[in-house]
Amino acid sequence: MRRKVLVLLVVLSAMGGVASCTGGRRLDAPPGTGKIVIDADMGELNDDAQAMFLLAAAEGVEVLGVTTVGGNTWPEEGAAYALRQLELIGRTDIPVVTGATNVPAPREDYGGALDRPRPASHHALAAPPHGGYAAVEPAAGSASDFIAEQVRRHPGEVTVFALGPATNLARAVRDHPEMIPLVKEVVYLGDGAESAEFNRWFDPESSRIVFAAPFKRELVVPLEAAERLIMDGETYERVVAGPQTPVRKLFEELQGPLFANDPEHRVPVWDAVAAAAFLRPEIVSDADGHTVLDVDQDRFWDLYVARIGSNTLCC
Repeated sequence: MRRKVLVLLVVLSAMGGVASCTGGRRLDAPPGTGKIVIDADMGELNDDAQAMFLLAAAEGVEVLGVTTVGGNTWPEEGAAYALRQLELIGRTDIPVVTGATNVPAPREDYGGALDRPRPASHHALAAPPHGGYAAVEPAAGSASDFIAEQVRRHPGEVTVFALGPATNLARAVRDHPEMIPLVKEVVYLGDGAESAEFNRWFDPESSRIVFAAPFKRELVVPLEAAERLIMDGETYERVVAGPQTPVRKLFEELQGPLFANDPEHRVPVWDAVAAAAFLRPEIVSDADGHTVLDVDQDRFWDLYVARIGSNTLCC
């Protein structure tokens, strides 16, 4: 989930040298495994893509599909980026379903997809994904139906990652209420509080619907916790070190020039924090029930570097 650079700088200034909390309450959850659906406003190596890479590399995790939602990108853009990035890591077996979008009134600080015209299809972006369009096409059907279908097919086994605006998940809840008790868990980036946080702002009614739904288990990663994890140049060098993999190569080609040209360049990894908290709850240094309050930064980056550069993310 992207923000304007100005917002990021304000956050960094406010956080200063904040260190990971010690002595906090641990997250009451086992290591994340099982079947998952990733619902995201996918971009090109953005934090949604990074979360997808982390989850795809995890042992014991089966990605049933990726659904795209309007937010940072239009659903068609997200489908093109998801298909291409899955192709890069040899995971064309994972279906991508183009989802729905809300269209809120524009705002000044950051409008995400609203900042550019909506493409007619996943093959009609203003510029193709890095390396070109994927050979694989999106799966047919709606994202909300796909989510509900996977949950019904695997009752009590599916974790849904709600990493973008809640449009698709809210439609699944509305159109298929019978699925609600069958969901194993929902992992949210962003919380249920009324706020101007991007995911909430882009589709506030859908956010209200999903947070009111009585899911059995939820893991909530508020923006305040996730935004403390910022990739700097030193961490970037850790990511790209070692034998080249498709993901390391993507980092080198897309992020390398930015770090080379600006020593102060920083990369937020919001959604990757939600993925990591699911996979390894021990990185959470403070929690309130199933809400993450703080993350041990050293443990997070160790996990991130090991997984994002993993040889398993290779065709």
